[in-house]
Amino acid sequence: MAGIRRVMIGDRVWKDGRGWVLNPLSLAGLEGRPLGNLHVASMQPGSIRGNHAHASAAEWLLLCGGPATLVAGEEEVLVSGEEPELFEIPAGLPHAIVNRSGREIFLVVFYEEKDLQTSPEKLL
Repeated sequence: MAGIRRVMIGDRVWKDGRGWVLNPLSLAGLEGRPLGNLHVASMQPGSIRGNHAHASAAEWLLLCGGPATLVAGEEEVLVSGEEPELFEIPAGLPHAIVNRSGREIFLVVFYEEKDLQTSPEKLL
């Protein structure tokens, strides 16, 4: 099973006195493609998010703040929080994030379903 892929952001982040800006979809190679899901999550100090796997979809995690620990399978990655960091978690790989800081941090999470089967349903 493949492991975590850290996406190098480098000079693809714009910084000035106000902070930073980046386009995570472009960094992930997903700009202009449909996404199965995009959400933002906050993490309080000491909290854990994840503890799950996605059988059919790779998941992208943009960690904003830290320090934090990203655990995926047998891998453990320390995220300093000094800069935003983007990771790809392959389909099927169990993963979790732990906020190791004394403040709230944020995750931008997105994924593109692979072989997604959609059938219409009349709900209302």
